Amino acid sequence: MKQVSLGKAGAAVSRVCLGCMMMGTAMDEKTSFEVLDHFKEAGGNFLDTANCYSWWMGSEFTGDESENVLGKWMKERKNRAEVFLATKVGGRLRDLKGIRGADGSIEWSRVTGEYEGLSARVIRKGVEDSLKRLNTDYIDLYYTHVYDPNTPIEETLDAMNALVKEGKVRYTGCSNISTGEIKRSNGICKEKGLVSYSVMQQEYSYLHPDSVTDTGITYHGDKEMLDYARESGMAFLAYSPLLKGIYGDKARRANYYNRHLYAGEKSQKKLELVDRLSAELGITGNQLVLAWMLRHEPQIIPILGFSKKEQFLEDIAAADIQLSGELLTKLNAMN
Repeated sequence: MKQVSLGKAGAAVSRVCLGCMMMGTAMDEKTSFEVLDHFKEAGGNFLDTANCYSWWMGSEFTGDESENVLGKWMKERKNRAEVFLATKVGGRLRDLKGIRGADGSIEWSRVTGEYEGLSARVIRKGVEDSLKRLNTDYIDLYYTHVYDPNTPIEETLDAMNALVKEGKVRYTGCSNISTGEIKRSNGICKEKGLVSYSVMQQEYSYLHPDSVTDTGITYHGDKEMLDYARESGMAFLAYSPLLKGIYGDKARRANYYNRHLYAGEKSQKKLELVDRLSAELGITGNQLVLAWMLRHEPQIIPILGFSKKEQFLEDIAAADIQLSGELLTKLNAMN
């Protein structure tokens, strides 16, 4: 697998990032190890997780599961130095039990209010706990997971800077934050001589939500954000690039819980184009979208998300698919 430079950070990472969210929950340890081994053997080195993955998969889970699996895998394979490891802080919940109703169901309307946030105390405890679970003494890329309006931004940036200076973190990134707040953060870092964000991780796909739609805490990447990534030298990582697999499975498309965000005429025409072109090429719609994203300008590193090994195998094959200039022009004309 080809490697690319991680923006101004300069680190060499695989052109696709492995999303490890479901490891230890939807995917058991054995299957998780098989996927990690396959990814590594294919030349992949970029792994993405968070200190809250995936508590929502069942009342028996705490959010430690994904990091625990990765830590055990790296320890057993003795390959920590060969992995570029990313994790996140801020999206863990303060009270897991309290977020569930009497019947055990999650009260989703309350989740954002239960995030731990990005205070210096939370960041310090978060990194130490993640280091233990991951069986390592440093994290390559440490993200602020969610925007925190209740903590002074200077406090967050000072805390992240301290981790880099101490060698616990190599690079810092941000996720689920507006372009304006990213610019503000990096401006403060420049003014105060702090380490600035090198990477942004946002939702991004071939379809884009209707501009009038409120997507909650999620900031879907748009032209302004991509332009700033190019201008600032920040790397752009796309999570949910396949929107839960809707490009390759019409049943998933019909049942996608956020389908209403992509209900416009433009989205429908894009889906029709993906269906037609992927059929002509003999590949899945999901593979076509990933292959398109891998040739995006400015550069985007897609995060492969999956809950089954079969989905991973379908997605990783997209790295080897070559798209003609003519086909890329057709796809980009609609974007």
